[in-house]
Amino acid sequence: MISSSGALLARACVQPTVLSAACTASLGLLKRLAPLADSGFSRAYGQPAYATQPAQDEDARPQPVPEVVGQIHSTESFSAVDGPGVRFLVFTQGCAMRCKFCSNPDTWSAHAGETISSKSLANQIRSVAPYLRPGGGGVTCSGGEPLLQPDFTAAIFREAHAMGLTTCLDTTGQGTKHHNWDKVLPHTDMVLFCIKHLDPEKYTGLTGLRQLGALKFAEELKTQRVPFWLRYVLIPGYTDDAAGIEKLINFCKDHSNHLMGVELLPYHLLGKNKWDELGLKYPLEGVQTPSIEETLKVVDQLEDSGINVICDAKRHRKAEAL
Repeated sequence: MISSSGALLARACVQPTVLSAACTASLGLLKRLAPLADSGFSRAYGQPAYATQPAQDEDARPQPVPEVVGQIHSTESFSAVDGPGVRFLVFTQGCAMRCKFCSNPDTWSAHAGETISSKSLANQIRSVAPYLRPGGGGVTCSGGEPLLQPDFTAAIFREAHAMGLTTCLDTTGQGTKHHNWDKVLPHTDMVLFCIKHLDPEKYTGLTGLRQLGALKFAEELKTQRVPFWLRYVLIPGYTDDAAGIEKLINFCKDHSNHLMGVELLPYHLLGKNKWDELGLKYPLEGVQTPSIEETLKVVDQLEDSGINVICDAKRHRKAEAL
């Protein structure tokens, strides 16, 4: 499923850095953070749930974290909308999808962006780590598609765990089990999974790729017991049809054991200018942002089906009720 433009860019360097035994026990910190969920510290994402990991042997030999070089588009030091708590956000470069509603088409090319090592990024993260730790915060890798640079993304996550930070993967589930997912998911505490559409033909029409890979990725999350939020972009005339919403509800029910909820994202035009700057024709010309009423209708459908929903439209309704 990976096109030539999505070839892996990360390469392992020669000299690894060895973590201290205390650092390798960072998963113990995650367990200690869990009781804090009841205090409501974790923004809209609610109770922090982390991937189930095998028990750590305190006497085990420390594992080295290799230095890996990859391509990134940019970073953001303090994000509050990409996982629990405050997070350091890494936008990786390169994506095999060509989503019609993409807000960042400048991340598509695997050969653009900035070349940087995982150790250099770790130094940046370390400088703000004290501000990230409270509330279960940490590091989120987004894109582009971080799974297309699995060694690089895994190295960043391992560095984050060494600092006692949580890790979150913002992904569309590209790649394959052995070449991509098995390298990253063991170091991932939570996933933000953008499913695009649950209808196979409409999925392909929106993204240019087949849906099967995304469905297999969802099953892999279940197999590896990685909790995830499902991100769903509500686009009038594309993803808001009754049959599509019903498929979304059924998908959520099928993955209820590890699905934490749905983040419903109303379509917007904020990335359209990037298409213009790149000389690309915008595919959704004329499509407007769904109204508050249209968005809340879908929110109610999901919540009536027992699905937890994050959506800014809910805040609007609460504000009107005051």
